[in-house]
Amino acid sequence: MRSVLLLALLGLLAAPLAGQERVAHRPAEGRPYSAAVQVGNMFWFAGKVGATDETRSMTQGRTAAETRNVMESFGELLQELGMDFDDIVQGTVYLTDVEDYEAMNAVYGEFFPAAAPARETVAVSALVGGAMVEISFIAVRN
Repeated sequence: MRSVLLLALLGLLAAPLAGQERVAHRPAEGRPYSAAVQVGNMFWFAGKVGATDETRSMTQGRTAAETRNVMESFGELLQELGMDFDDIVQGTVYLTDVEDYEAMNAVYGEFFPAAAPARETVAVSALVGGAMVEISFIAVRN
């Protein structure tokens, strides 16, 4: 029953977008994805990781540092596209250690001081590049 309702909801959301042009923003050179895909006023953002040589060498605060890197990177991309964090309506967070939830959440919350978007957080066994956290978003430009 849940599957049927989800498919119906997706159909309702997709119908107004079906005839609109799809625009890829910041295509990844040599890789089969874009940083963001726009259809009408909706944007789907590819997941970002915040792992750097510096964060990978950290023993304390690594997840918080990676989360900050990710969020600041999204802030730059949102600004480039004429948006900000208020335009984000849904987020997905992937953590390699669910025990890092509070550290991630504390930094994440700094970027949404008023109305936070809907979100799910998922524990995974591994992320690309040895990252501890990956985040993706959906936004609607008003």
